[in-house]
Amino acid sequence: MINDIAAQIERVRAEFASRPERLQQHVERVLVEALDLAQRYDVDPERATLATWGHDLFRAHAPAELLRLASGAGIRIEPADETQPVLLHGPLGAVLMHERFAVTDPEVLAAVRDHTLGLGEMSILAKIILLADKVEARKRRRTPVMKEIRRLAWRDLDLALLCWADWKWVEERTHDWASAPRHWQARLHWVAEHQRDVGLSPKVSGAIR
Repeated sequence: MINDIAAQIERVRAEFASRPERLQQHVERVLVEALDLAQRYDVDPERATLATWGHDLFRAHAPAELLRLASGAGIRIEPADETQPVLLHGPLGAVLMHERFAVTDPEVLAAVRDHTLGLGEMSILAKIILLADKVEARKRRRTPVMKEIRRLAWRDLDLALLCWADWKWVEERTHDWASAPRHWQARLHWVAEHQRDVGLSPKVSGAIR
């Protein structure tokens, strides 16, 4: 068993050595953002580091391989996953970290699992990993609105998540892309929570496409 978090980090990083260089560079950029936000919100930097290195362990795998591995790991495959197998790379990363590297921290595993689509209820660590993944430097250059979401994350993680989800929703409507049901349900939850916080009606309606 690998009980020491520093050892877990090194084992996961060693696993990443076989991944494409561009993906390693992405994770290093995400780590900059994750550690920045971890310091801001008083989250253990080692836990943030472990979740960051784990979040994209399967990101470079081919769609057919993702489906095969997910099936073998007992992960429930939704219709959206069959259409977009890339959605499985987070759940697969969480399984690998638990089974091969003895990571048992539930918040670290959930942060890896849910970093692509989000979840209605998320820990601070999970919110940090999701947002760090979306606002890393290269993505900010490609999508300037991520600069504003990054700035917002320093003041309010929940509002930053909601703004990212709204941006994603606009992108999906603009390009006539389907919304993954898991993400849509998370977004509805975030909207309702925001409305509750500001004293608006919590009613949220709408169908996904």
